[in-house]
Amino acid sequence: MTGRALSETCDPPVLWIRAGHAGYLGPTPDLDAHSTSIACLAVGVDAPFVFHAAECGEVVTRSAFAPARWVHRLFATEGRTLYLFIDSAQGARRPSVMRKMVGPYGFTHRTEAELIAACADQPLDLDHISNLAGIPIIEPIDPRIVQAARMLRTDPGHGAGARDMAARFELSPSHFQHLFTQHTGTSFRRYRQWARMLYVAKGYTAGHDLTRCAVDAGFATLSHFSETFHRMFGLSATSLLATGLRLDVLDGRAGVAGHPFDGTPYAAGTVLRDCRGGRHPAMSFGTHHRLT
Repeated sequence: MTGRALSETCDPPVLWIRAGHAGYLGPTPDLDAHSTSIACLAVGVDAPFVFHAAECGEVVTRSAFAPARWVHRLFATEGRTLYLFIDSAQGARRPSVMRKMVGPYGFTHRTEAELIAACADQPLDLDHISNLAGIPIIEPIDPRIVQAARMLRTDPGHGAGARDMAARFELSPSHFQHLFTQHTGTSFRRYRQWARMLYVAKGYTAGHDLTRCAVDAGFATLSHFSETFHRMFGLSATSLLATGLRLDVLDGRAGVAGHPFDGTPYAAGTVLRDCRGGRHPAMSFGTHHRLT
């Protein structure tokens, strides 16, 4: 990662995973050129930020939406940024209409002020933030695509490939991949990358070694995970975890007692990990390759 590193003097950032979306709230880093596997909404909570892409140049904005697979960059500002990753394959909410569109990108979210205000609440109401960011899906997702995406999230490391998945639903590979992209907004391959990242986050939050989590998720090596993470998010996993990130995962498993921070109650099925103990011994990654 180039430019200013993530601040370690601010309140610890938090990353959460819920059905249909994942979110991050914390210091704003310089992000290298990257393309997320699913759609992403960024909101400058404390100040505007600079968004850059070939299709729109540099835009100073308080909120920006990037669809899946489009290469873009964000440059650091003072304060915190909210990132929300929207997973349409889980029947989640699609991003609200942005007030301005430049090419595939949207700027100035229609509930921008409310989102900024919600990020100041203590404790954070994650459901409220998610509701402000999106609107209900109007058209139903093809149940075959819902099932295929669920299979990927359940076992991203050993699940069937696109060809086998197409055969399962008695579709040609090309038609299956077309349907998948049509209903999720991303490709089968990129969604599997996203599912693998979720798998790693859930395993790491539960206390497992990062290397084991990466391999179980389907990454060939820890370096493979590192390179994919950097291409997807524009910074290294090492930089993110070294901030003392709090991880909050609601994985849907019954009977898993939550361990709240600062007295905040969490429902059963919530798993949390506090990374404020410094650098994790398993965080040793290979060289990161910047996108061009």
